[in-house]
Amino acid sequence: MIESVASMKPAWLCGLAGVAVVGGFRVRAIEMGDHAAVLALVDADRLVGQPAAGGELLTAVSRKGLVRPATLVLTDTRGTIRGVAHCAVRTSDGAGLIGWLHTLEDIEAAAALIAAARAQLGPVPMLYAGTGPTQPPQAGIFPLLGIAQHRCPSTTRALSSAGFTEAATRLYFHHPLTPAPAPPIEPLADLRAATDPPGFQLTLYATDGHPMASAVLHRWDDEHWHLRHLSVRADHRKRGIASHLLAQCLHTAHARGATSLIAHTHENDHISARLLEHAHFTTIDTLTIHHRRP
Repeated sequence: MIESVASMKPAWLCGLAGVAVVGGFRVRAIEMGDHAAVLALVDADRLVGQPAAGGELLTAVSRKGLVRPATLVLTDTRGTIRGVAHCAVRTSDGAGLIGWLHTLEDIEAAAALIAAARAQLGPVPMLYAGTGPTQPPQAGIFPLLGIAQHRCPSTTRALSSAGFTEAATRLYFHHPLTPAPAPPIEPLADLRAATDPPGFQLTLYATDGHPMASAVLHRWDDEHWHLRHLSVRADHRKRGIASHLLAQCLHTAHARGATSLIAHTHENDHISARLLEHAHFTTIDTLTIHHRRP
């Protein structure tokens, strides 16, 4: 139950004015002076291979199709920031999104922030948690979805206690690019730069000129890269083409300054998981989007 110091209305009805009291904590809208403490909370949950959170996470405009965005800060009675959450409403289906939630794994703080976010979102047909930043990817934000189960067990338990269940799960993989990966061998993929978001598309062509396989690399900063996509045409599978193209992805990222490459697969995509493991990627964590009906 949330008691508003000024009113019992959900915060968004009064433009996030005032302070709400939740489970002994206080919840308010983020302020400019909070940014350093909030980014430290976000970085505390960062997985290996992820870039550090930047100020654009807190200042970038929301994606199209989302309304009523709000960043909620949780403080203790002394005013120390103990947690942060970001939420918004998706216009296409009216679902409430708790995009990210960070509390240094304090389960009581997580429970209070979840309750505050639910009150902030108001009546919605479905709630999701762990849906990632609501800002566009060109803002330079790390856009992987899901809450890390092993890195954030208390947050996961708090969501479960609040009635959330698993909606979608992915495995998170990491590959350090030191020492340098082996140089590529023929046939070489066609390499084309992308700008939004920055990165490269690699395409392998057959001798008759039609594409056999493709991959997409995204670059968040000079050191941290993400293998966003890799696929092989059905009539060219089981020939080692995926492994061949993956090796070129590793070399491409390293040659341009990357020190690590991450990838993710659906939990039940055992073929992709084996491909990554064979290329010496390590499974780091399981990323889960949670949902519940109000």
